[in-house]
Amino acid sequence: MPATIPVTVTSEEQATLLARAKAQGVSVDTLVRKAVLQIIYPGEGTPAPQQLRGEDLERAFEEIADLVPDSVSPLSAESLRRENLYSREDDQ
Repeated sequence: MPATIPVTVTSEEQATLLARAKAQGVSVDTLVRKAVLQIIYPGEGTPAPQQLRGEDLERAFEEIADLVPDSVSPLSAESLRRENLYSREDDQ
């Protein structure tokens, strides 16, 4: 069961957290959770992936899409139909 731990920070610390979270494209909660997990599991590398919220997942997809060169043309809806995904050799 998740727990909430209140932490008091100064207004300057809060501003820094907000700026860092914005720069990384994550929420302050995500940024602080990552820091806490590094304290809990020092030297163990990255902890198991956590479930992404809707906006985080959308941002991740957009970042992945940005990696595709502009020279790559999008697939048509027709090419994604099940019967068009397999070659004739697969039917045998």
